[in-house]
Amino acid sequence: MLRYFRINDPYRLVGLLVLLLILYLPLFLDMPGLTVPELKGMVIGEKLNEDHDLYTGIADNTAPLAAWFHELVDSVFGRSLMARHIVAFILIFLQGAYLGIMFIVRKVFNENTYIPSLLFCLLCLFSYDTLTLSAELVGLTFLMLALNNMFKEIEFRVQRDETIFNLGLYISIASLFSFAYVVFLLCVMVILFFFTRTTPRKFMLLIFGFLLPHLVVISIGYLNGSLPQLWQYYYVANLIPSREVFISTHALLVLGGVPLFYFIISVFMLQREARFSKYQSQLLQVMFLWIGFSLLYIFYCKDLRPQNLIVFAPALAFLFTHFFLFIRRKKYAEMNIWLLIIGIVTVSYLARYSKLDSASYSLLTTPPVNDNAPKNKRILVLEDNQAYFQQNKLATPYLNWSLSEEIFRNPGYYENVTAVYHALKTDPPQVIIDRENLMKPFFERMPEVKKQYRRMGDVYNKIDN
Repeated sequence: MLRYFRINDPYRLVGLLVLLLILYLPLFLDMPGLTVPELKGMVIGEKLNEDHDLYTGIADNTAPLAAWFHELVDSVFGRSLMARHIVAFILIFLQGAYLGIMFIVRKVFNENTYIPSLLFCLLCLFSYDTLTLSAELVGLTFLMLALNNMFKEIEFRVQRDETIFNLGLYISIASLFSFAYVVFLLCVMVILFFFTRTTPRKFMLLIFGFLLPHLVVISIGYLNGSLPQLWQYYYVANLIPSREVFISTHALLVLGGVPLFYFIISVFMLQREARFSKYQSQLLQVMFLWIGFSLLYIFYCKDLRPQNLIVFAPALAFLFTHFFLFIRRKKYAEMNIWLLIIGIVTVSYLARYSKLDSASYSLLTTPPVNDNAPKNKRILVLEDNQAYFQQNKLATPYLNWSLSEEIFRNPGYYENVTAVYHALKTDPPQVIIDRENLMKPFFERMPEVKKQYRRMGDVYNKIDN
């Protein structure tokens, strides 16, 4: 296995694709349940395709490029989960191929090899959640483009303006898919400060490259009248420290236990056996900094789920490649690569089929709704439960309960009543799921709308004319 990918031949990537198809095939033949982030992405895509504007038509903290990406995916695939997983699989393969080619071009190792491509794709198999076609997965592509530019800056030591500018630009685009990726701007600034002779003017160019896409988004928000909502729901909401936990930290450690073990072994071996050039030594330190800021990203991201850990994959692929190349006896290297493959695949599939009690996906997958729940309706849900959207569509902008709760719990404010009234008039729901009867004080202030709804149990049903 290792001998095959050790050869510098681009056609080895075809073999990698075949291997990945074999390893991922059970996830396509027996698809896991729909996850909460996947369902949310579907709802956002549907809403935008109904000609509703982002942030004014949808109250959510999803990044702009992420929302528009969900819109594109919905327009092409609808709610097809299989199609989304296939696209995510292709994207993971392309990212792995790009990483291997990048390391070859930048002369990262003593020999040109596609082992990093194998390791990157293998590391992405640690959880079935990595097949989610999410904004984080797409944004990682731009982080890898930024990593390439950072290597270029360290390698040549020739101060080229476009390299620094592109570095900021790619990180900015990544942050417009997932705002938490902004931490890698700080990572890049630290790396440039310690490993290059970057002048203050270059740092300003880096910051300008980062700000430019955000200024474009802000300009679009200003022109279409959604600038206040953009600021409130995207920038402010993502700056406030809060998160939604879909999996426990202990479960993440279990899922990542095999890579973590090999990471410790790799660090130990690199300290004892490695003989690096100055350039390679700098890249090694850069990758350790990348891992450190990846941890910071995990603490900062708005939701905690297995797929968040893919930011570690480029750096771990780098370290593991050094580890395997430094093993002198080829049979031991082959044995270790097979142990890594078998370990990651075994833990991943045991967790997938709920055979590991310590790695539960119960919070990540969408829970079933009761038989009496509405179906094929346009609904408004006044609680933190998006499972109702499995068989329904969103009416009104109020998708994210953490952002909408303050409005519905404060009916005494005129602006809240006005906002709810406008939402009910422009996009009236057929069913309002309201266990706490939060709509009652609002309906008392809008008798015209109240006549259109009748409360039955925990829901308001729209009366057919």
